[in-house]
Formats: sequence, C-alpha cells, structure tokens
Amino acid sequence: MKKITTILAVVILVIVVIGGLFFYKQFQLKNLGEITYGWNTWPGVLPYLVAYDQGFFKEEGLDIKMIEEKSYADMLNDLIDDKIDFSGDLTLMDIVEKVGKGAELKVVLVTDYSNGADGIVAKKEIQNISELKGKKVAVEKGTLGEYLLYDALEKNDLNLSDILEINISAQESAQAFIRGEVDAAVTYEPDYSKAVEQGNGWRIYTSADSPGLIIDVLAFKNDFINHNPKKVVAVIKAYFKAMNFIEVNSDQAYEIGAKYFKILPNEFKEQYLGLKQVNFEDNLNMMSYRNSNDSLHFQIKDTYDFLKGKNIIQQEIDSTKIIDPQFIRTIKINYN
Repeated sequence: MKKITTILAVVILVIVVIGGLFFYKQFQLKNLGEITYGWNTWPGVLPYLVAYDQGFFKEEGLDIKMIEEKSYADMLNDLIDDKIDFSGDLTLMDIVEKVGKGAELKVVLVTDYSNGADGIVAKKEIQNISELKGKKVAVEKGTLGEYLLYDALEKNDLNLSDILEINISAQESAQAFIRGEVDAAVTYEPDYSKAVEQGNGWRIYTSADSPGLIIDVLAFKNDFINHNPKKVVAVIKAYFKAMNFIEVNSDQAYEIGAKYFKILPNEFKEQYLGLKQVNFEDNLNMMSYRNSNDSLHFQIKDTYDFLKGKNIIQQEIDSTKIIDPQFIRTIKINYN
C-alpha cells in the first residue's frame, strides 16, 4: 500500500510539473509585451475600443497602452515620430502622401471606408453641387476632404477652380459654416452632424455618393513590422474578435464607443453607421493586385495621381511596397 501511495505521489508530481511547464510555455508565447495605440474620435476606431474594453488584446498577449490623441494630425505625426506603435484609422491618402515624402509605412489591413461619415454641408438654398460654382467652400487643401470635393465637382462638370476654396482644417471648416462665414464646408463626423444641425445646413454630398473613395487602414512602420511580426498578428486577431463582438452585441458595442467618445450611445451609433467596416474576406480581396476600384493597389494609384496633380508629392509610388498582405493571408479567423 505504501509503495502504491509513493507511485501515485510521483505520478501526480510529474503531472503537476508537466502541466506547469505547459501553461508557463503558453503564457510565455502569449506574453508579447507592451504596444502603444494612438486613437482619436473617429467612429471607425470602435473595434479597437471594443478589443481593449473586452480584453481581446490581452487574450492575444498584448499589454496595450491607449493614447487619445488631440487631433488626427497629431496621431499621424506621432506614428511617424515613433511616439506610438500603430494607429488603426489612418487614411490611405495620408499613407500615400507620407510614403511619397520618404516615410516607411506599410498597410496590413483595410479597416473601413466612409459611407456618409464625411461630406459637404451647404446652405439650404444651395440645392445641388452645380450651384457651388463661385461660392465660398471651406476645405483643407491637399486632404481627403478636398479629394471628396474634387470628386463631387467632377461628377457635376466642375473643377476646384470653379469655387472659392477657403483653406482651413475640417474642424475649423465646420465652425466657419456654423458662423455663416462660408456657403459650404467639407468635414467629417462628429463635426459634420454639428455643422448640419447648428449651422442650419443640409448634407448636399456625402462619401456615400463616392463609395470606396475614403479608405481607412491599419498601418505600422516598416521597422516595427520587421522586429515585431507577432505583435502585428495579435493586433489583427484582436481586431477581428472585436468585429465579431460588434456584430453579435451591437448595442453593447455602441455603449463602449459612446463611453470613450463621451457622448450618448444613439449618437455614437448614428456616427458609426456612416461608415462601412471591411470584413476579413473583403480584406483578402482588396489586397489582391487588380486594375479595378475594389483593389487597394488601384486606389493607391488613383490617390497618387490626385496628390501629384496638386504638387503635394512627386516621388513615384510602388503600391506593392506599401501593401503588406502577409498577415491577412496567413492568419485564421474563425470566431463566429
């Protein structure tokens, strides 16, 4: 009996040791360390806020540090200056511009595209885009706002020289419209809704009228990707866990977004529904090289042509050096 007890004790000890080593190894594999995420109040950041709030980043081994940026421009500059490791909602146009000016950035995921969250607000007496001819329009030159305005005018047989551009930021554009200083303004949420409501205007043209024009992406600097590929994978996996959560628990997700934005859940919902989140399958499709509007490579070429035409960049852009499809093509997403 004593011998059996001894054998059992040894077996239990071996099991405990092996189990302990297994769980320690699993912990070590998942413990990827700290990563810094910069964000601002654009509704497209919801999956990242949900991933943080629900612990999905932690489940993927990331100790994430959230930094709320004062402005979109600060967020973009902080990424370039290595003050943050990544930002999840940078516009494709800004990536192209920064790369064209020497920055080393790579797009690993398409997160969303504006589907009404950006647009032009105008006085109610201006009934269509054609009537903007000769009018004062507040817009930040060389940005996506001007790109949207350019597209709207072109579709109505006008160009930028047919209007009087007032070159101020998107936020200042909304305020200028509210004060009655301009006839129209190009801006984005939440300032877009404020301009419509407080400036007694109407949505004369939105990004829904130019589908796929304004694309947001997840981007990292090249060095970070080279030295931290596992962290990049972990961010993407946490992101899609959050996307699944939003689909299944939308009301709870809106509450999470509203908490961080310091607004009511129904207000956040209205802003969020002004964009289209890009799912996993669509990402695979957009990363492929095709000469069509549903390819990120084609969108980069179009964006480059616009920026070059505005003399913002001159350096040639190779889309294959900006888009990094390795992560989206190798990870497995099966959270549903």
